[in-house]
Amino acid sequence: MSSFNSLSQGLIDVWLASDEMTMPESLYSGFIGSLSIKMALSVVGTAHGDPYDWTFQRIKDFGFKSHLLGQLRLQFPDATLRDLDRRFVDEAIIPAYSRCLQVGRPTLELVRTKLLGVRIGYERLILPQKCEGRPSWCISLVEGRFFIPPSKEAKTDMTDENIIQLLIEGQTTREIAEVLHLSPRTIEHRIDKLKARFEAKNLVHLVAKLVATQIGRRETENH
Repeated sequence: MSSFNSLSQGLIDVWLASDEMTMPESLYSGFIGSLSIKMALSVVGTAHGDPYDWTFQRIKDFGFKSHLLGQLRLQFPDATLRDLDRRFVDEAIIPAYSRCLQVGRPTLELVRTKLLGVRIGYERLILPQKCEGRPSWCISLVEGRFFIPPSKEAKTDMTDENIIQLLIEGQTTREIAEVLHLSPRTIEHRIDKLKARFEAKNLVHLVAKLVATQIGRRETENH
């Protein structure tokens, strides 16, 4: 599979050779088979003056399996923008596509936002119809970076907080026990409870979720 950067450059090269009569599928058809499971491609119809009447159509969806991503797909179907999550549309769709329509050339950006309470991050290339007037459609190629569900709000005591910090730092169960002057069995028991709380399948999954939670806290504190 090709990288996001190489696919973006390829799409831009094809876009540069296009004209006003070129249809969206003529631009992306040669690239569909090269998309990785982390990538998706869609077409946004922008002919209407009211952005909420713009239409969203999936052409190629993400290929990896995820319960969280499946839920997002169900809540974000092919539809007009007014029928989709308003906060996401107002923050991540309308401003970016409006800028792209205004300048009339491809735009590339890293997007960090929320969709239905889930923090998501992805790289996005937007290609507007190449024309003299207002583009009536845009192609969007995205590569997902992260999809983080809302963190659990259950309270943690000081021991749990210390365990969380030491896990993030890469300490083993035995090392954590030595630092906190507790038995390894006690640490294992608390880690098992943390796994259940954060719905983690294993220790690696738990640490990933703990890191994401810490990032989320810092982002909240900085706003």
